[in-house]
Amino acid sequence: MGVWRACTVLLIPLLCGLSHGSPDLGLDISIDFVTSNNPNIQSAAGMVSFTTSDLQGAIGGYQLAKLNGATNLIVSGEALISLVGNITVNVNDVLRNISFVSSNKQTAPSCMFGSMNATMDRAFASLDQASTLIKSIQTSTSSQNTGALTSWVMMIQTAMTDISTYLDQLYKGVAAVLASGQPLTQSTIQANINQAVLFNLAGAISVVTTAEKGLTTTVRAIRSSFEQSGNILNSYSNDLNNALNSVNNTQRDYYNQVVGRISSYQGKISWEFGWGVTDIKNTLSRVNSFVFDQDTSKAAQQLNISIGVTNTAIQSNSVIIQSSMQSQMTQIFTGAESFIQTNVKALVPVFDKSLFGLAATMSGGGAFASNCNFKYGGAITNLENNMRDGLQKCFNDYANTGYTDSFVSEYNMVIREQTRTIANRINFCLNLGSNTSPKVIKLGIAACLSETVALSDALMKDVSIQSKLVVAMINLESLATVQRVESCAAILNHGLVAKAAKLDQLLATCQTTNQ
Repeated sequence: MGVWRACTVLLIPLLCGLSHGSPDLGLDISIDFVTSNNPNIQSAAGMVSFTTSDLQGAIGGYQLAKLNGATNLIVSGEALISLVGNITVNVNDVLRNISFVSSNKQTAPSCMFGSMNATMDRAFASLDQASTLIKSIQTSTSSQNTGALTSWVMMIQTAMTDISTYLDQLYKGVAAVLASGQPLTQSTIQANINQAVLFNLAGAISVVTTAEKGLTTTVRAIRSSFEQSGNILNSYSNDLNNALNSVNNTQRDYYNQVVGRISSYQGKISWEFGWGVTDIKNTLSRVNSFVFDQDTSKAAQQLNISIGVTNTAIQSNSVIIQSSMQSQMTQIFTGAESFIQTNVKALVPVFDKSLFGLAATMSGGGAFASNCNFKYGGAITNLENNMRDGLQKCFNDYANTGYTDSFVSEYNMVIREQTRTIANRINFCLNLGSNTSPKVIKLGIAACLSETVALSDALMKDVSIQSKLVVAMINLESLATVQRVESCAAILNHGLVAKAAKLDQLLATCQTTNQ
């Protein structure tokens, strides 16, 4: 190539000075293997348009899989596109120039050779980069594919070296013809330009286009395997997003259930406690009629005070229980949600590993790739759906806040009966007579009212203890609910990890045995 470059510098002014442009590389006598014989330089170089189109078509429109974890596939895809681009642009520019020069009839083709140096430089620079690109491609395809790529590229590189060599020799021959000063006859040309040079140049050009046809087949095979791999990753990505959304929706539904249950419990407690207070308050008007009677005044006043204390105690316990219930049941959701999210974060990388193993099998394009995908692909890509279904089951079966329904309802019934007992006892005492009854009856009423005060105090102490028990039960049930969810999710986690590991083993075996 160096001789050709030196000759080019010397020959361009001389050859451009020729007044007659023709398809014979600047000479007006037909040169065999330039325009007439087949194969010849013009027809061989003219094939570049077809090989370029085929090779570009082999990679045209290919979409890289821009997915999390698909780094190798992205790098390989970009390298494949770059390799094809270098061949179809830089290498084929040389052939286009040769084709144009050998077929041009208006301008002395030798004037166009001046740009050939730079074109050849770019072609060899791109071929020098090919080995690095093929190494990148190899990370996501079979050694057979990359071996084929290497072979085709080496064939192109060797042919391009031959083209450079024969162009140098052709330029020397043209220079000799012009330097001879002889008439431009067929015999003069044949004496200075070896016909083998023209034949070999045409042959080397044909080798390039032939190698590109083979390269096209290999690129199509690699692209097909990359696309299968990309489709698997894309399908998985969509399924995983759907699964994660479904888990989040389940958590949201569970949160709504918790909020609804808190509201329901608080409503029940407010209702029952409220009626208890109302029942007792309704007795106040009747009690007041005994406050101003000398025989019942003291007992009635004590009862009035007791009723106020009782109502305050009932309301206070109601607030305590409602507040504790909201706090603890909110912690149920927070605890369950936290563990589920931790579980999801732990499982996703496990699924990714299996999925990328499957994608690698498909992009590797092994003999058993399609069958292995048929056998195990569905199970591997369905791992995230198993996670979703399992976690939903954990929520539905073990995070049921309704487990507290029974003892909250029973507690409400007890409170209702106790407050009703106080109200009934007050009414019983007041029904014994009136402030106009005989003294003995009024003394009996006073004694009854005093006993009611003692009864109310005892019942309120019982209510306080029961309230603490209910709060403790809610706390324990909250803890148990979270533990049930955690146990369920932990079992699910271990099962899915084991399943993923087994699928990895089956896939690896299938790659080599088809079993």
